[in-house]
Amino acid sequence: MKNGQLEKRLLRRIEGTNAALLVSLPLIAWGLYSKEVALAVLTGGIIATLSFRVLKWQLQRAFLRPGRLPTKGGLFVSYYLRFLGTMLVVFLVMVYGWSKPIPLLVGLSVVMLSIVLVGGREFLAMMLKRGDE
Repeated sequence: MKNGQLEKRLLRRIEGTNAALLVSLPLIAWGLYSKEVALAVLTGGIIATLSFRVLKWQLQRAFLRPGRLPTKGGLFVSYYLRFLGTMLVVFLVMVYGWSKPIPLLVGLSVVMLSIVLVGGREFLAMMLKRGDE
């Protein structure tokens, strides 16, 4: 399998796992705790997912233009502007009390958890394949 196809497959798997967690974690929080906790988890998950989508768009735009390499400065500026925008949204959510802090943090961890789960699955698959040889 070509490297580009493998990367696209892994990215789709991460996005699918992210979507599943974005739905299931708030439902679990609602069942175990309350509607407010579930909304806080959902809010954090949406913020993290949107930030991840913007990062994906930025990197595709920067690196998939034929014949044009991105400048370091432009890439770093756009990355940090996205990061600062995400932090501003989190700050506003916390300052205005629209969400509880701990459940919001759980929601913000959805993308990272998706990456870890997919990476762990790939690692296990590699180890099992290696053991068959």
